[in-house]
Amino acid sequence: MESRVRYSGPRPRLSLDRLGIMASRLLLPVDLTKCPPEIFPAANGITKPFGGELVLLHVLDRRRRATRRGAGEAELARALRHLERLGRDYVRPGIEVTLRVRIGVPHEEILAEARAIGADLILLPVFAPSFWSRWVGSMRGDTIRNLAAGAGCRLFVTDVRTRFNCFRRWAKEGPWLLPAT
Repeated sequence: MESRVRYSGPRPRLSLDRLGIMASRLLLPVDLTKCPPEIFPAANGITKPFGGELVLLHVLDRRRRATRRGAGEAELARALRHLERLGRDYVRPGIEVTLRVRIGVPHEEILAEARAIGADLILLPVFAPSFWSRWVGSMRGDTIRNLAAGAGCRLFVTDVRTRFNCFRRWAKEGPWLLPAT
């Protein structure tokens, strides 16, 4: 018998379903190195039950990764497995979950995925800027600015506080390497 893990942190202060925001196809970009579990109650609340689709997207940033030859496939497989677990553990039953992993520049890949699936809404979790970022005056990063400028659908940016690294937390729970072909 399988038990579902639920997010047990503080309840979100802002419930999007109370604002009347609903989406048939919701795109939720997730950085698996700092995954915010508190975003999933909001995603569950705004995705239409029984007919709604939640697309979980992770972008492997090609600017940061100088991957070895052949490491790309293993990295893609690991990311897909972690997205699958997030969907299984945090998304409520009745919502169809689609998993996507892309390689490229994050804002470009998020916009391309939103266009490809015909997303109604992009729900973008962001972490509050550090003291130094606020002091210098850079409140949000390039990804948010570029998404706001280029999104062909609604974009909802929400602050999150908690994070965990899926790659570290779930590293020992399964074989992540692809079988040799």
